[in-house]
Amino acid sequence: MKILNVEANFWAALGLEKILISAGYQFLSCSSLSDAKKILIDQSIEVMIIELKTEADDIESSYAFLRLLQALYPCIRVLVLTDINDAALLNFLAHEFHSVLFLTKKSSLASIVQNVNTLAEKRPHTSTRSRVPSLSLQEFHMLKWLARYSSQQDIALRVRLNNKTISHYKRSIYAKLNCENNVQFHHRLTQYGFNRTHVD
Repeated sequence: MKILNVEANFWAALGLEKILISAGYQFLSCSSLSDAKKILIDQSIEVMIIELKTEADDIESSYAFLRLLQALYPCIRVLVLTDINDAALLNFLAHEFHSVLFLTKKSSLASIVQNVNTLAEKRPHTSTRSRVPSLSLQEFHMLKWLARYSSQQDIALRVRLNNKTISHYKRSIYAKLNCENNVQFHHRLTQYGFNRTHVD
């Protein structure tokens, strides 16, 4: 059984490699989704472990990658193992990708190995969603625009929504992510891999 791990943190990747090799798995590692795409062309991979944010990838590019993986490699089983622990965001992704397992890196080593075994054996897994309200698809896609532009008018020009609708999405996102102010919100966006650098 060959596992591909996408993880930018060298020590996290090395630790996981040692654990899973000792459990009898073949293990490959890379630090970005673009590297993973190249490996998938050349290697037969049964299980992938993916961090939602790397040095080169934000959460929206990870979402697009999971969509691509679902379409081109439906037989690959996926475990998302992430530092991100916002339930509203993880619930959204779990709803979008029913076959993907989601764990935070705070999970125990025993739990991580158990879930990899579940995927390797193609056993059905239990839902990882909680009862916390989920982001909607529109709110998820709004994250990148709120990260790129401080002005709602700038956002409105690009997404063809009026200021009132953008304000509604923003208030809803703040509530679901438990953000009390702009500082907390932009800290979250940074955690998701977004920043204000962009090309118009």
